[in-house]
Amino acid sequence: MWLTHVVRRGLDRDPDALALRDNLRDVSWRRLDRDVRALACRLRHDILPGSRVLVLSGNRVEVLETYLAGAAAGMVAVPVNPALTDPELGAIVESVEPSAAVAEAGFAARLAELFPGLPLMDIADVAELPDADPEFTAAEGGGLADPVLILHTSATTGRAKGVVVDQRSLQVNALSWLADVGPRPDTAFLNAGPLFHGSVVIALDHLAAGGTVCVLDRFTPQGCLAALQRWEIEHAFLVPSMVRLLLETKSLAGADLSKLRLLLHGAAPMPEELARQAREKLGVDLQTIFGITEGGGPVLSLRPGTAVGEPPVPGAVCVGVPMLGAGLRITDNEGREVPTGVIGEIQVTGDGLMQSYWKNPDATADVLRGGWLNTHDLGCLDADGRVWVVDRRNDLILRGGQNVYPAEIEHVLRQSPNVADVVVVPLPSELWGQTPVAFVQPASPEGFDAAELLGRCVEGLAPYKRPSHFLPVERIPRNPAGKALRAQLRDRAHEIVISREQTA
Repeated sequence: MWLTHVVRRGLDRDPDALALRDNLRDVSWRRLDRDVRALACRLRHDILPGSRVLVLSGNRVEVLETYLAGAAAGMVAVPVNPALTDPELGAIVESVEPSAAVAEAGFAARLAELFPGLPLMDIADVAELPDADPEFTAAEGGGLADPVLILHTSATTGRAKGVVVDQRSLQVNALSWLADVGPRPDTAFLNAGPLFHGSVVIALDHLAAGGTVCVLDRFTPQGCLAALQRWEIEHAFLVPSMVRLLLETKSLAGADLSKLRLLLHGAAPMPEELARQAREKLGVDLQTIFGITEGGGPVLSLRPGTAVGEPPVPGAVCVGVPMLGAGLRITDNEGREVPTGVIGEIQVTGDGLMQSYWKNPDATADVLRGGWLNTHDLGCLDADGRVWVVDRRNDLILRGGQNVYPAEIEHVLRQSPNVADVVVVPLPSELWGQTPVAFVQPASPEGFDAAELLGRCVEGLAPYKRPSHFLPVERIPRNPAGKALRAQLRDRAHEIVISREQTA
């Protein structure tokens, strides 16, 4: 219903305007409508409405066409991260029981070997499908409660959970995006993140606004910079690690980014110094976005130029106020709202929330209660009603009964010119229960100096907050959405520290 209307509106407004583009194809609204109808007709001919369709592909315009076609056919698209292992992929297939798969050739061969009998279609063939039967009609009669996507979480703490997204969620998010970000028709938007991830709703938001969604096949600093120039990008969504790499690109000095007006960022905290450099070197406004897949995508936003005070906890990040259609509260462990300035769990509500976790009622009940979604993020409200995110509940370190927020330690360590990136995780301790360990990505190969880092912590942190170990890494591991792989780092910290103790 909603996604079908998005395509129809673009077609009615200007059929020859550009809707999608990547390195291989430019797709007008007229062509987009043809491709979507052709694929929807093919899907409906082969499988029943309501079925799940697996989508396994790298970034390309046909991925978005497949999502739109699934909605037009009355089916549910299930995007899958191509980097998943065979057991991880198998768990998703076993759960969603797809009736067909649309995949790139190499991934299709993998699916054929793992799941003999699963009908497969090469995603590159979408543009070559015959036109839809003249009698074909898109599934416009469906309701806003009809599921259209099952987006899987990044599974940093266990098996991935499938987030069931309906048409209403996408509609609410698109309308709130129009109100809070305000893309104009024909705005060129760069999608640099993976299209299988929950951030894909931002691309759909720009499409709903009548914009042009430009799909980067994979992020590299040079490739991103080239795309920004070649496609005359006006809006882009990047995670802070992407921004840092882009600013370090040598050819940035001679680049023409005069069309770029707004850099949206999220998924991880944007350090103040990095934000300052981005404004100066890219000449853009920055807008903070706080989102969660279970919440329908973006739910909070800090608009460009908004003045904020000092953080309630060093390292806390101001993410602004609820976007149109979203409600918010901060609660204690018992679900009671806490006063302004008191740290609690961030909960959101609204019509954009997921329907459920696919076939996982226990996990659904754990986060969805009485129409409120517990994000498991810790934060507080300031006197102006703005939200400050402190940390994830799962990342909180309990040392000797005292709360230690990793963000506070990371903030102190980021002040060092020798630190390019840092993540603090807990390490089990017989004496204290847990103790902080800092993984540090040096700004240069010879820039790691544990004594200097300890000195900064002695100067800026209470004794119980100081890391017990500083561990250098070539690069902080992050998932495709830019979030640090803290579970992986916790395991690595345990292995490294235990090894050191055994050889000491």
